[in-house]
Amino acid sequence: MEKARNEYKKDGRHLQGEGEFHEQDQNLLHVEKAKSEDENKGRNTWARKTEYFLSMLGYSVGLGNIWRFPYLCIRNGGGAFLIPYLVCLVLCGLPLFFMEVALGQFMSKGVYQVWNICPLFKGIGIGQIIVNIISGWYYVLLIAWVLIYMVHSFRSPLPWTICGQEWNSPLCVPQGARVLYDANGTVSPALSQSANATGDTVWQHFVVNGTTDMKGLRSSSEEFWLNNVLEISPGLEELNGLPWHSALALFVSFALVLLCVIRGVKSVGKVVYVTATFPFILLTILIIRGATLPGALDGFLFYVTPDWSKLVQVQTWLEASFQVFYSLGPVWGGLVTMSSYNKFHNNCMRDAVILTFVCEGTSFFAGFAIFTVLGHMAYNLNVPVENFAASGSGLAFVVYPEAVSYLPVPQLWALLFFLMLLTVALDTQVHLHSCLVVCVLKDVWRPPFVAFEVVMTSLQDHMPSVVKRWEIIMKIVYSCILFLLALPLACRGGIYLFQLMDWYIASFSTAAIGLLQTVAVAWIYGAERFMDDIQLMMGRRPPYLFNVLWRYITPVLLLILLIASLLTYEPPTFKEYHYTSGAVAFGWFIAIFWFLPVPVMAVVQIMKSSGDIKKRLKTVCSPTSEWQPSPRDLKERYHTEKEAPPRSSSLCSKIRGC
Repeated sequence: MEKARNEYKKDGRHLQGEGEFHEQDQNLLHVEKAKSEDENKGRNTWARKTEYFLSMLGYSVGLGNIWRFPYLCIRNGGGAFLIPYLVCLVLCGLPLFFMEVALGQFMSKGVYQVWNICPLFKGIGIGQIIVNIISGWYYVLLIAWVLIYMVHSFRSPLPWTICGQEWNSPLCVPQGARVLYDANGTVSPALSQSANATGDTVWQHFVVNGTTDMKGLRSSSEEFWLNNVLEISPGLEELNGLPWHSALALFVSFALVLLCVIRGVKSVGKVVYVTATFPFILLTILIIRGATLPGALDGFLFYVTPDWSKLVQVQTWLEASFQVFYSLGPVWGGLVTMSSYNKFHNNCMRDAVILTFVCEGTSFFAGFAIFTVLGHMAYNLNVPVENFAASGSGLAFVVYPEAVSYLPVPQLWALLFFLMLLTVALDTQVHLHSCLVVCVLKDVWRPPFVAFEVVMTSLQDHMPSVVKRWEIIMKIVYSCILFLLALPLACRGGIYLFQLMDWYIASFSTAAIGLLQTVAVAWIYGAERFMDDIQLMMGRRPPYLFNVLWRYITPVLLLILLIASLLTYEPPTFKEYHYTSGAVAFGWFIAIFWFLPVPVMAVVQIMKSSGDIKKRLKTVCSPTSEWQPSPRDLKERYHTEKEAPPRSSSLCSKIRGC
């Protein structure tokens, strides 16, 4: 043991000058040796690096990447939106992503236990558990909708391509029909000649007293979505009962999530080989097919043509920032949870950089599949492309179903497409689900695929002996409780509740949590000390740029984002429906609720400490003895090394006596 201590001190983090080169060399040798050993004894790890990479990819690439990013692009200047988005991604998204990956990998613990790095902010972990519970509660509804579409994909013709069914209105426009009337109710000669020349089906709009309401037209796919799948009610105040098909689809959705996580990280690692790769194959096929459709070029140009005037609008930068949080997944807990199953000496910095840009590149890639079809729909309905740009969260259930119907053997492609959506939504839901159940049994995990994993990991870290015996039972119980709580979402007015949750869950609280997280790690614990810990894992220190980002740039931008989001707040809407003041108040409660544990736990931690206020602050601002590397052979050496005077300092060094 004495020899090991001497070797570690020889490799120490406090050597200066030429010794630092020797330190890097020794650390690299130690890392290479450790990579061949079982570093995280007592905790499951990913069987292969590929499983971790695909799990992170599946967690970050959700349905929001498929419909939300393209929608925000055209709403905020098309190609010009990429500039604020990339700026926010590099200056906020990547630093937070890397920080959370490193936190989880260093301790091999979930979102609650990692805050032993700074007990004053243990409430962050509890808040992340709460947001995963809430997300897992409402996000699973997306899986239920996808399952309903999958069942209808076996019908011929596809029900969303035709009119004249019980859920259709007189203003329904079937797929493939072209509107030959302009807004004045007169026939357009140019369109008539085009239709006759190409053999297109001519759809004659219903005219009453020589007038027509062109704005009332709705495609058959939109009417199928609103009137058949949702059976939508006039508003949130009228839930209007629970359709049996929605309840059944919701039950099957929770059952699928449970099956994916029932055996823990090992089963999740196998599932992601399919769920994380299949969407890319289908998106590529849809882009190729969409590019061959009439009007596709208009949709493409609408998507990429920049409107530079949008760059001076605050709303553009706000939506770019929140989309980074929404799609990449920092401050939600899933990144910490999944990285806690890495081997200790994994190169987490390389993973963070690659995953950040691959995940967000997927968002832009998916936009081409969306807007080539949007251009074709606009061509058929004789309306501008921007008329479809405000479809919001229903975009994937209106535009994409029509897109696959233009492919040969549309039933096959529809089934494959919705299978793709199922894998994307299931990925996110499983990791959410895991993040919760294991965090209350293991520590704290995130609902549905990653969500469930976040919850379960946190529980396991906190009560390992209980989890080992009762983990499967707890997962089943947790799933059943969430299913019962989610039934109101499946009602005819449930879409309004879903929209309300989606509006507020990724609100200002995400910026607030991210800000406190950077303050806790980079200022209270110390950015240099944290980089030392990362060096212990990777064998080399991260670039100094991350020090600057963590300490200055990222927290300042997050503070600006927090203030701006509060100043520019607008109440939620769904199509023409405006929420009541009571519904808005409930939304604000949800937004604030997962932030409340931060100040509450800070007070609790201070009260639990002993001594005068200065001593108490010193205690809660200092890492506990539990903050240590996960490999057993490094734990004692880590604490021995910490007895030496540290080369790095932090904001509260005087309080902590460092």
